[in-house]
Amino acid sequence: MNSQEILKEADIRPDESILLVTAKEAIQNLLETMEEYCPSLKIDKMAKEDIKTLLNSYGACIVEHHPEHHHQERAVLLRNFEMLRKYGSKDEDYELIDFC
Repeated sequence: MNSQEILKEADIRPDESILLVTAKEAIQNLLETMEEYCPSLKIDKMAKEDIKTLLNSYGACIVEHHPEHHHQERAVLLRNFEMLRKYGSKDEDYELIDFC
């Protein structure tokens, strides 16, 4: 059985989106996580390019990490921690964010 047959049997459209997250949802999830784990972070001072970097990282983290305990969002913050230092993140924040 090929993929088309499987989807047809399951009555699923082949062009149906999977893992669709809007920029609004992503940034809301990141803000919630930042408030909890990086209270000193000043996102309102963040450059456009850095916000785009965070959002681009979010897609990969959704695939690589489970959603429990904000692991996806925390992975975004860990991947970009050096950049986030410019906006007030501290070493203590890294320890709070790290889930390993």
